[in-house]
Amino acid sequence: MAAAMRIYHAGYLFDFKHLSGNRLLSDAVQKVSHGFYQTILPQDTEGNRLRNTSIRNGDLELVMSCHLALFNFDGTDLDSGTVVEFMITKMLDIPCVLLRTDFRNAGDQTVSSDPWNLMCSDYPRSLTVRIHAMNLYHQYVSGPDGLSAYLGEIATQVISGFDRVRTMPSLFQGDLAKAEKIYSWVAEACGNELGKVMTKERIEQIVREKAELDLLS
Repeated sequence: MAAAMRIYHAGYLFDFKHLSGNRLLSDAVQKVSHGFYQTILPQDTEGNRLRNTSIRNGDLELVMSCHLALFNFDGTDLDSGTVVEFMITKMLDIPCVLLRTDFRNAGDQTVSSDPWNLMCSDYPRSLTVRIHAMNLYHQYVSGPDGLSAYLGEIATQVISGFDRVRTMPSLFQGDLAKAEKIYSWVAEACGNELGKVMTKERIEQIVREKAELDLLS
């Protein structure tokens, strides 16, 4: 069996609905993929006390070490923390799936189909999965085991996105030394002691692991 891939699952995490929804979707992705995609929720590592830069650094370490990322891009305005994490993944050329289940249109785009601010669209190794949550809900909720089936369908579409985006060619083109330099630069550019967490040895380990999974070619 192929080695499992770790997914950083980002989105709102400030209330019951979002905390529960994140957990339900993460569990569904792992179940439907038979454990191949192992989701990591920042809400599981964050506490509610001393919300300072140490939490930011912990989340960014998870972002940098994960193999792929899933971003919940719902709402009339995207969550600012989620957008920052997305931009870090793009600096590091990490494959991403942008999940939009919100059926409302938002943003300022006239060409792209993405219903959010155009500054968050059209980056390499990024794929949008759009699902009309309300329509899908009514398709499944009245059937047997409705909620499980509903979540399973969303997870299936997300997994299809992962399968596609992880095969897109990397900007590193197999150059591990270049990848290590970029990872080190991003850690230093973020400042506030992230560089102490992302040591040279830690970055080498992360890059080597991703290379073995053919994510840097």
